[in-house]
Amino acid sequence: MEKRCPFKIFRFSFLIVILCLTTVNFSYAQSNQIITLNGEWSFKTDPYAEGESSNWFSKDVNTASWGTMSVPGNWDLINEYSEYVGDAWYTRTFTVNDAITAQQLRLVFQSVYNDAKVWVNGHLLGEHDFGFLPFHFDINPYVNPGEENRLTVLVNNVFKSGAMWNWGGIRRPVWLEITPKTRIEFQHIDAVPDLIKGTAQLGVKIVSSNSSNTSKQITFNINIKRQGKLVAKGEVKTTIPANTIKHIVNWSYTLPKSKVNLWHFDFPNLYESTVSMSDSNAMLHSNSDRFGIRKLEINGLKLLLNGESIRPVGLNVVPEDRFTGNTLPLERIKEDIDLMKSLGANMARLSHVNLPKEYIDYLDEKGILIFEEVGLWGKDMLVDPDHPKPKAWLEQIIENNYNHPAIVGWSVGNELGMTSKNPKVNAYVKGAIELAETLDPNRIAVNVSNTANNSPKEATMYADLVMLNAYQNWGKKAYGTWENHKKPIFMSEFGKVLNSEDPSLGDVPAEEILNQLRNKEYILGGALWAFNDYRSTYHGKEGWKTPESQNRAWGIVTSFREKKKGFYSIQKEFSPIRDLTILNIDTKKRTAEITIQPREKLDIPANILRSYQVQMILFDKDFNPIEIQTQTVKTIFPGDTALDLLLKWNKKETLSMVEVSFLDPQDYKVHTELVKLNVPKQPKITFVNTANSGIRVFYDKSKDAESYYVQYKKDSLSYSTEVTTNDFIEIEDKKIKQGELWNYQLIAINNKGESVPSEVKKIIKDEDELPPIVWNTKHTDNGVFIAFSVSPYDYLYEIVYGTSPGIYDKELKTKVKGVLNIPNIKKGTPIYYKMRVIKQWGFASEWTQELKSE
Repeated sequence: MEKRCPFKIFRFSFLIVILCLTTVNFSYAQSNQIITLNGEWSFKTDPYAEGESSNWFSKDVNTASWGTMSVPGNWDLINEYSEYVGDAWYTRTFTVNDAITAQQLRLVFQSVYNDAKVWVNGHLLGEHDFGFLPFHFDINPYVNPGEENRLTVLVNNVFKSGAMWNWGGIRRPVWLEITPKTRIEFQHIDAVPDLIKGTAQLGVKIVSSNSSNTSKQITFNINIKRQGKLVAKGEVKTTIPANTIKHIVNWSYTLPKSKVNLWHFDFPNLYESTVSMSDSNAMLHSNSDRFGIRKLEINGLKLLLNGESIRPVGLNVVPEDRFTGNTLPLERIKEDIDLMKSLGANMARLSHVNLPKEYIDYLDEKGILIFEEVGLWGKDMLVDPDHPKPKAWLEQIIENNYNHPAIVGWSVGNELGMTSKNPKVNAYVKGAIELAETLDPNRIAVNVSNTANNSPKEATMYADLVMLNAYQNWGKKAYGTWENHKKPIFMSEFGKVLNSEDPSLGDVPAEEILNQLRNKEYILGGALWAFNDYRSTYHGKEGWKTPESQNRAWGIVTSFREKKKGFYSIQKEFSPIRDLTILNIDTKKRTAEITIQPREKLDIPANILRSYQVQMILFDKDFNPIEIQTQTVKTIFPGDTALDLLLKWNKKETLSMVEVSFLDPQDYKVHTELVKLNVPKQPKITFVNTANSGIRVFYDKSKDAESYYVQYKKDSLSYSTEVTTNDFIEIEDKKIKQGELWNYQLIAINNKGESVPSEVKKIIKDEDELPPIVWNTKHTDNGVFIAFSVSPYDYLYEIVYGTSPGIYDKELKTKVKGVLNIPNIKKGTPIYYKMRVIKQWGFASEWTQELKSE
């Protein structure tokens, strides 16, 4: 498949560490003093690459003509730089005192996309070309205590691979880290359960350094806690020689059965290991990291988690949106993972790009199994066993992410193909898998393939688990792979073609695909491509062409995270149960009869379900929740017979709706059925745009309706539109002639039936042009972002806006496609705006209705 792995290899050698912080906005916990360098930096693009020759990195550079840019951030979010590709410069100053420079001072970047050169006070520190990985420099020799120090970064975003957008900028946080010169670099924790005895063997490898000129006699104290309670402790003594970069000690412990709580995607139990370093005088440094105790293994054709068969499902994610780019603030991380959990997701090769620690931390907390990947794709000169770069990449991601229980495997590449494309692919994959298994023997090493069905000699032969991508003939391709390799298969990507930006139309053939994969012992599960739409200009073959809006519509949620029709299709097919049926609701007896149908043994998904619940929410006549009834369901095994439940409630109020959901042990609603008890109330048409191409009717959506359609009549002629879940309906019917008067009525629908049609709206089609459809509005710290439809016939977009209704004292004209930014609007300040498009022949469309953003 197209890809999606925008990395470039760094040009110098450096040490990457897992950094553990105590400050707000970072999910680390280490005794480091942190000085954040986030905020507004001076910024200047350099399209002719003249900055270095003009010494823009010098300590005394004049930035009076420079603009500003937020760090972390992406310059592509700003209208003026929305499609800028090339060099761009960031600079700022900072001050440190003598006490700080007496310690070890590191400058840490969590991620810069893609190529970075870094200077402090005019001294080049080095370069880094891994656009999604952290890096740091020791800067003690270049810092002047008590004075203003200048930090300058040259960023280049030219490198691009596949369909993903090459978001430019210092995309993740930057900080100064102050520690003693003798310090802990990281710890690696192995936690292997004995599933028969119920115990767990813990092994902690402590890696430390000593940049001072004297050796240090050190004591390490290890404390293991769960939910704040100490479950194990130990001590290790050692001597760290002077000027040592990497010093290793090990500690092991057998955790008794009474202290073992296994990590599972339904029960993500976490422990914390805190290692303290001290000498004879005092504690010098400490490091804390979380881990889980779990075992994932392949047994014949079964994938076992903690000894039990799982047949998991998941989604692939492009970690970005159109209003924060790929900066991945914590709210974006949590919203996406929470949505995936509500879809029943529990395993995926989640993303081609390497994720920041905060992202994987939340996966640890919520329970989704993932494979981190070396982002080689397709025909690539790096697919070579003798090339040092892929090896360094693999070593780095394993070192960085070793302790995360959510990570169950390492992928050494994606769709690397047959030897006709990469002559050394087999040797590369064999060597890379062996290296991964050596560095981390407790995880699975894989190679993601789209050609394993072609030959038994394909590189998949070196992995114990087949990761297979397919976009047509899913069952046939899986069968061919099975015939060639006789190994269990996880469909790491499945899909068909792009769907639609329109949430009401954006669907995926989930049932069609999964029915080709189900009930085959050798197919363990699969992951959809993709969870979300993402920015792109990728052209592709028919069915794979990105719309003019630059929103590549593979997703089941939009770039603004509005749920599409496909969201509910996937939720149904990914549900841990086959069905939940509300057989009868008796409002007089105040009871509801429910039937739960479990999955079959070889279904996808098919897992043992413990501590799941059925929840019923009752809504009064105004759709306010008035009572919640929850009942725990007995443990359900794949292949069990149907389970009948009788739910009762107490309130005697008149009800408008009953919602019955199947809850997982973390209270995610993984299957929901809604029953409306009355037909919808009469809807109202609120606004109309008329044009020579059609008529667009708007209305306010109501809680009592699920969908809408429009009837339009003239004389004896009567027609109806398709049903939609949007808040507008567009009528493009050539039978409606310009200048003709037609009668339009809106009808709302729910499971109970149809509403009374709205009052008649008499509308005449005219010669105007329709404005863009405004899909969504989002107010962030960087202003207001507006998502809108784009036509190839558009020339220019115009926004008028103000802070009071009907008063538009500001104006913006832009050629930015798909999502534009209105800057300098403080969060919480409402704006009122209208939008129109000027077509390529110079004719301006009608305005949209007035819209509001807060």
